[in-house]
Amino acid sequence: MTSTTDERLTGIVRTLRASRLFEGVDAAPATFAPCAIRHRFRRGEFIWHEGDPATSFTVIATGLVKICQSHPDGDNAIVALFGPRENIGDVAVVSSGSYPADAIAATEAVEILSIEKAPVLAALGKDVALAQALNRSLVEHSRALREKIRIMTAGPVEQRLAALLSHLAARFGDEIDDGAVLIPVVLSRTDLARLVGARSETTIRVMTRWQRAKLISTTPEGFVLHDPSKFEG
Repeated sequence: MTSTTDERLTGIVRTLRASRLFEGVDAAPATFAPCAIRHRFRRGEFIWHEGDPATSFTVIATGLVKICQSHPDGDNAIVALFGPRENIGDVAVVSSGSYPADAIAATEAVEILSIEKAPVLAALGKDVALAQALNRSLVEHSRALREKIRIMTAGPVEQRLAALLSHLAARFGDEIDDGAVLIPVVLSRTDLARLVGARSETTIRVMTRWQRAKLISTTPEGFVLHDPSKFEG
């Protein structure tokens, strides 16, 4: 085994160990690292399409992934966002079904690790810690859907946008200075509208009003909430 291969495996083990899927499962990262495949995507590229067979567990190493549900009229809604250390598509993989929605790279550089499901599922019956970790992962997915429902039912568009930004700040935000929080999530106004079930025009008006009030700034890296408390429900 070459040093390059050693370094590659070490990096994969490190990523898997930090992931929600293998959290607290000491042996699993080293066991599954050799069969993990690294994939890289640019913003807008599909990781999978709705209807594709779910054959692998997927862990996000870097970047953000949006899960989108298509509509008959050709439009689509963003169902959820997932980021580093999180895993996506578990329910479809465990049920041996197909993906119910598209998974699309939402940031300029997205890197994932995919692990063929067969060895993981085979290990579940022998490794209690792994089974518990997978159950926690499925609960997290259920919680993400409940959070999406909470945002969608928060009230008028302004309240829904505030709930969304507060949620993103809690999950992905970094405090920078004077209490401001950077959300390193690059989303267009159309993306924001789809996340809260609103018209793009309405979303633009709300965001413009917040920018003029110096509550929020849009940067190449994402959004800055200058007073995060103003966005809390």
